[in-house]
Formats: sequence, structure tokens, C-alpha cells
Amino acid sequence: MCKKMKIRYLILLAFLVVFVANSCDKVDAPYVEKVDYCSGDKKVLLEDYTGHECVNCPGAALLAHTLKQNFCDRLVIISVHAGFFARPSAYDPLFADDFRTEAGNAWDTFFGNGAQGNPNGLINRIPINDNFVVTPGNWGTAIAPLLQQPAKASLILKNTFDHTNKKLTTKITTTFLDAVEGDINLLVCLTQDSIIAPQKNNTPEAGETPIDENYVHMHMLRTTLNGIWGESINGGNSVGYGDKFSQEYTLDFIDEWVPKNCHVVAFIYHEDTKAVIQVEEIAVSE
Repeated sequence: MCKKMKIRYLILLAFLVVFVANSCDKVDAPYVEKVDYCSGDKKVLLEDYTGHECVNCPGAALLAHTLKQNFCDRLVIISVHAGFFARPSAYDPLFADDFRTEAGNAWDTFFGNGAQGNPNGLINRIPINDNFVVTPGNWGTAIAPLLQQPAKASLILKNTFDHTNKKLTTKITTTFLDAVEGDINLLVCLTQDSIIAPQKNNTPEAGETPIDENYVHMHMLRTTLNGIWGESINGGNSVGYGDKFSQEYTLDFIDEWVPKNCHVVAFIYHEDTKAVIQVEEIAVSE
């Protein structure tokens, strides 16, 4: 190739490179935005409605545990034993225990969990598609967007436990971070972990099948400290940024409640819609 032709070839090649580089559309990689669900002030309440004769409930509890790992302390779980599968058996001594509570039974009736069959749950007591009851397979997708919302309030819990008299004193301070209308109720619950008791089960990953006689029940609702529906903290008056309310409650422990395995779960909610605004959890005793 002569020198003149070689120069023309190099110029043409350079032109083509520039043309192609500028005429191609940029193709963005299908990047998935990674959301840090462990950071943030907004917390979400998952109520897992269950029963010791519900064969599918251990699988749901395992899912709740996985969600707790993914969402960290921002997900608070209460395991509510209520409905048909939670009844104590008069015929099988393995299932003679009664883990139901007055509050759990009332909530189950009001929200309709037992009527729709266990396992199922409530997510912040917010209806999804006009139904409060959420099946386990939809728990994660219901929780995630709620965690991305700004917190409208913060709850600070402080527990004191008298081991001699087996008496719990808990103080809850609610601070509003935004204006909220309507009557706001505070409900305070006691839950307990590591309760070993028989459980029917058809999920091998969750324990022995078909009956796990040493199943470990977690987050079990034991009682409430201020009634089935709690009590109003604002008397129906509007609240604004910085408004604070403090309540204190006491509870005498019975022998079945092991302090080191127990937590106080407190949440505020709209009395009219039942929608949870904020929830917090703290251990009873270290």
C-alpha cells in the first residue's frame, strides 16, 4: 500500500470509530438498587397468627425469622396463638397447653385471621386489597415499602424488673416527628421466646415432622399491659412535631413467664383505622 493510500485508510478508520462511538445508544446494565433495610427509624409490626395444631404454621414462623434477619430490628414480630388450631386438645395430651390470650382472641375475631385459616398475619394492621389478613407469601412485599416511609413518631421504652417480687415496670415515651390527626392509642404487650412445646409441622426445615415435640416457639404473645386495645395518649387532640407523651405500667410475672426470654412490645396506632404508626421492642431483663 502506498504512503498516500495508507494515510487515507487511517483517516477513514478513525472516522468510522468516532461515528460508531457516537451513534450507538447507551445500554444500561439492569442494575438493581440495593436497599439498606437495616437502617432507618421507621419500624413495622408483623403479627403472625398461629396455633400448635396448625401444620403449616412452623413454615410461616421460619419465614418470619428470615424476614427478621433481612429487616433487622426494624421488624417487630408478635406470634399470636388464636383460632381453631390454637385450642387446647381434650383428647391429645401433647396439645393440652393453652397459649391463647384474651387480647389475641379479640384481635383474631376483629381482624378475621382465624376465619381465613392459619397461617396468616397482619402487617401494621393495614388492609391490603381491602383485607387486613396477609398470607405469609406476601409478608415481605408488604413490609418492605412501609420501611421506606419516614417515621412519624419514636418510642423509647425503659424496663425495670424486680427479680425478688417478679414485677416489671415499663415506661414508654412517645415523641411525634410529624403532625398526626385523630385519636392515637398506645398498646403494650409482653412476648416470650424459647418456649419449648409440641407443634404439628409439615415443613422439615422448621423442625421434626409430623409432630415436633420440642418445637421452640418464639415471639409468643403472653399478655397485654393496658387492655385489649390499649388506651388513648392524646385524648383525640391533634399532635405536632416534638409533642411528647409518657406512660408507665407494671406487671406481675407468673411462673411460666421467664424474664430473660421476654420482651415488651409497644406500638401506637390510629384508633379509628387501627393502622400502626410506630412500634418498638425491648428486652424485659438482660
